[in-house]
Formats: sequence, C-alpha cells, structure tokens
Amino acid sequence: MRSSVGDQQSAAAGKQPSRPAAGRSTASSGAVRPTRGLRELKKARTAAAIQRHAMTLFEANGYDATPVEAVAAAAEVAPSTVYRYFPTKEDLVISDEYDNLMFEKLAQQPAEASVVESLRGAFHEVTAEMSEADIELGRRRTRLMLQEPGLRGATLTNLLAMERAIADLVAERTGRDSDDPEIAWFTGAVIGIALGFMRRWAENPDLDVVTVFDDALDRLATGLTF
Repeated sequence: MRSSVGDQQSAAAGKQPSRPAAGRSTASSGAVRPTRGLRELKKARTAAAIQRHAMTLFEANGYDATPVEAVAAAAEVAPSTVYRYFPTKEDLVISDEYDNLMFEKLAQQPAEASVVESLRGAFHEVTAEMSEADIELGRRRTRLMLQEPGLRGATLTNLLAMERAIADLVAERTGRDSDDPEIAWFTGAVIGIALGFMRRWAENPDLDVVTVFDDALDRLATGLTF
C-alpha cells in the first residue's frame, strides 16, 4: 500500500532520531574517513589544500579577479593539477567531498524512517565525520556561493541534483514514481528549506550547523505558521 508524502512529513513531526554523540574529528581539513586507502587519503588532502588556498584568495581578492593560475601558485602545484581535481573554476567553490557521502547515508537510512527523519539522520552522520575545519570551510564556500553571481548557476545545478536524489528516495519509500506531482511539491519544499538553511548558516558563523539544519527540518516537518 502506498503511503503519501504528507504521511511521511507528519510522522517526522512527532518522532525524531536522536542526535549522534558529538564526535567530530579535530584534525585539519582533509583528514578523511579511515576506510580510505593511503592513495585516496593523499588525493583528498591535496584537493582540500587546493580548495583552502582558493577560498583564501577568492575572499581576499574577489572570485572573478582570481585566476586558477594564482590558486595553483598559492597551493604550490601546477595549474594542470588544480584542473585534475577541480575541472572548472566553479568547482573550487562548489565541489564538496561530503556531498556523495550525504547521498550514500541518505540511501542507507532505515526503511521505516520518514523522509525528513532520513535527511536528519544522514546529515548527522555526515557532520559527525567532519572536522571543525571542514565545517568552517563549508560555511565559507556556502557564503561565496550565495554572494557570487558567477556561481549561482553551478549552485542551482547542485540543488537540482539534491532534489532528484530526494525525489528518488521518496519514490522508493512510497512506491510512487519519482515524477509524481506530490513528490515534486515535497522536494521543492525541501530545496526551499535547504536554501533558507544555507543563508542562515552562511550569514551567522556563530551558529552550529547541525542546530540550524535541525531547525530547518523541524519547520518542514511541522509546517510554517505566520
């Protein structure tokens, strides 16, 4: 029997998974999951270092005024190395190694969990694996994504990919087609909430990212009243 998207939302309003113990790594950005091999770990650290240098230059000199060659020089690598890890300049800001992990965690959430619960659980699990440096870099990248007109197209592409992943999850949980109109309305609301989350977190560095995300999901689950 098919459940409705509304049922999924209502269930989340009264039941929320417990937040995992705060066990974030204190290692520097690039200290990633221990299941990775040494080669993968080295690549991740190189990419993280390049991205950190890029963000420092973008914030100091402006995104448009900073060529990829300047990023390469700051990171002490060849421009070709930058392009190997980040095929476009936009990727230096948009790319996030934890995006794929979020999708993986989302797919691994319990079948009985509502979609909102699944989003919450996946986000908690991902942030528990992130260092404070990773989280702060994510906030800086998010702020630039929202401020820089040249990044809005790539940001929208990322949000649409998220929307599709959530639509597929809802379709699987409810037995519906992912193009079902009700699913489309629901995922549209999720993306709207995601944008609100991004803005609030990016503009308020003192706020905890998990707290802001949970607040956004609570509003999605219970509905907004004015």
